[in-house]
Amino acid sequence: MARKLVHEQHEGKRQEILAAAHRCFLRHGLQGASISMICKEAGMSPGHLYHYFPSKEAIVEAMANDYLAELHGHFGGHEDGADTATVLLSELWSMKDWDALSECRILFELLAEAGRNEKIHAILKDNTDGVRALLARTLRAGQARGEVDPGLDPGHTSAMLVAIIDAAPMLPLMASDIDFEESRKLITTMVARFLQPPK
Repeated sequence: MARKLVHEQHEGKRQEILAAAHRCFLRHGLQGASISMICKEAGMSPGHLYHYFPSKEAIVEAMANDYLAELHGHFGGHEDGADTATVLLSELWSMKDWDALSECRILFELLAEAGRNEKIHAILKDNTDGVRALLARTLRAGQARGEVDPGLDPGHTSAMLVAIIDAAPMLPLMASDIDFEESRKLITTMVARFLQPPK
């Protein structure tokens, strides 16, 4: 029981640090946010933070891993028979409005930094590979049910879907007058039509 409590306390503190880092990254950018800024935001000393994460890259890696675990949860939350396009866009359908999508904008920071930092590039690539594996598995299942064009290569198609999903959080930055609910339906329709088997 004591061991479980210690684990829960450790995980709680770890999540506090990740949340503080997330706020700092959104405010100052991945490159601009220092460990000292993250420590101040989390209300702890650098020595205490390093007990949980040895570097800023380790924080980014933990964020990426947590995101992938959350995405697994979204994928598993659909009822049997849910249409393939909705399952593929699970993350988008888990959100309520553009404000929720704004949290995804940390990805823009990661993409910018990946061009300069090999460690961040490797973390981003590994995470994207994990997302693509989930999408490819869903595509193959859709092909087996006759819902997805059998001529589409799941590996390549999954990469194109990642591009669509990752671009969605940019929409309200470029077109502030568009409705979230309608936009989500249109993206789903676009993906569904793209995947549809030829008649």
